[in-house]
Amino acid sequence: MRDRGVTTGQIMTLLKSKHSVFREGPYAETNGDWKFNLKGTAAGKVIELTVALKNHHDSPSSVLVTVWID
Repeated sequence: MRDRGVTTGQIMTLLKSKHSVFREGPYAETNGDWKFNLKGTAAGKVIELTVALKNHHDSPSSVLVTVWID
C-alpha cells in the first residue's frame, strides 16, 4: 500500500462500496482460506485488491495480499 500511495481509508472504502466488483474469485484454497480480487474506485483512483479470508475454523481474519492501481 505504501509503495503505491494507497491509504487504509481507500481500502476500506473499496471494501464497503456496492460499486466494487469481483475480478476473480472468491475461491477456496487448499489450506481452507478463501481468496478474491476486488476492483473499484476510491479517492479518484481505480484500485484492485487481492484479499485472503483466513480459515474461519483456525483464525477468523483477513489479510490484504496486494494492491494495484490502474
